[in-house]
Amino acid sequence: MISLRDVHKVYHTRHGNKVVLDGVGFDLKMGEKLGVLGRNGAGKSTLIRLISGAELPTSGTIERHMSVSWPLAFGGAFQATLTGIDNIRFISRIYNQDFERNLAFVEDFAELGPYLREPVRTYSSGMRARLAFAISMIIEFDCFLIDEVGAVGDARFHARCNFELFQKRADRAMIIISHDAAYIREHCDRWAVLHNAKLTLYDDFELAYGDFRIQIGLDPQPVDDQRPVTSRRALVETSQHRSLQDERFMMLAREGDWRRDAGQWSLSEESYAAALALYPYERSRWGQHGHVTRANGLHARAEASYRTACALGVPVQDVHDFWVFTMAGQSVDPQRWPLRGYVAGPASSQVPGRPDVELFARILWCEDRTDDGDIVDLLRNNATCDELLSAMLQDQRFDAAHPGWPKIVRTDQNPVRPSDGPRALPQADAPDGDEEESVAGWIRDICVIALPESEQDETQISLSKIRTMENAWPILASAGAFSDWPLTQSFLRDMAGSQTESRSQA
Repeated sequence: MISLRDVHKVYHTRHGNKVVLDGVGFDLKMGEKLGVLGRNGAGKSTLIRLISGAELPTSGTIERHMSVSWPLAFGGAFQATLTGIDNIRFISRIYNQDFERNLAFVEDFAELGPYLREPVRTYSSGMRARLAFAISMIIEFDCFLIDEVGAVGDARFHARCNFELFQKRADRAMIIISHDAAYIREHCDRWAVLHNAKLTLYDDFELAYGDFRIQIGLDPQPVDDQRPVTSRRALVETSQHRSLQDERFMMLAREGDWRRDAGQWSLSEESYAAALALYPYERSRWGQHGHVTRANGLHARAEASYRTACALGVPVQDVHDFWVFTMAGQSVDPQRWPLRGYVAGPASSQVPGRPDVELFARILWCEDRTDDGDIVDLLRNNATCDELLSAMLQDQRFDAAHPGWPKIVRTDQNPVRPSDGPRALPQADAPDGDEEESVAGWIRDICVIALPESEQDETQISLSKIRTMENAWPILASAGAFSDWPLTQSFLRDMAGSQTESRSQA
């Protein structure tokens, strides 16, 4: 048994004392598996290190009446100047193990190849974690401490880790830390939530997860990323980085994965849509959104999501076969409307996706919900963001939203219009207190896309003036928005010329 009694951990910093653990206590028996949920910085890894003995508590006691592993996927105990092989030899000697047998196992399991003969200091963090996990498996501990091992390696490596831990060693005690709630639910029989330095224990996963969701939703962790975003390309790239640091996004995305694996297509789509409402230009979850909407028979919506994933950088070959299926589901020839991949360069020449349509619909049509059929029509017919914006300017909804602009004669391309019944993409309600943040997000995104990089000083001016969808277009136009978008500028000049001619004739 492992017993923690009134454990406190305080770090002394130049800003004062930081209390990480405040009176934590529990017992863990042989065979029990405790899963710990908590936000970034809550103290989960500190708890693991204390139990392993890598750190000492400030006060309280930790009694170990069974052998305890070091934190799996934690490479801090390695001697960085030694090679991987030398570290294996060192561990084997400490635990009186057969070095040759251990070396053979680690070589096969970690699959590090010649890097085993290189100093550990040259390893990436992932390589260190693979080595640490493999070495952990050569020692038969009574209790294994698992710290985000699911984040290491590919699917094949994960499967091998799970076999070693949960099948071969199913009788051992474990403490598992992971941001993946489904992973903890699947492998644990007890749960805990660490929040504000307090650890609350649960016998029911749903209760534990519900409390965890409330904590994340009511007190979201700010994303500390100060890199400037001055172009659509930078917006796409920073979205990938920032979303991974945002616990709300990761919780919703993993919830979507969890529901997808359970075949709950509609619920999974809701979770993915909620995550994408936070980061519309995050590429990877658009593919997942496409998969669940396709499985739910919403082929037009799935097509839009697949096109968006590719437009934002997902390789076309990764979604091509799924996209062809959605086209067949709409009785549409895919060769007529090809799937377009990411194109580098200025925003005007990049391939548009659903977020671009929805942003333009806000400023041009004053619509915050856009029909699936309209989105698919626009993405099929317009290969660049410039083409897309020009086409949306020529839509009658622009005239209705901005009656001061002159009417023009429009041509009907007679596009194939898909139908999935109700077409609006489910929109996530903003978390409590986040409505302003959500509004500011779309304004920030449109200013980054609309204003040339050389004129980004205008962004703050535009942001400060835009308050609603109705005043966004006039403000952006007066600030020189889309000045380097040739088709858009050509159309706007024609509009201005038509207006001048109309006045002179009058």
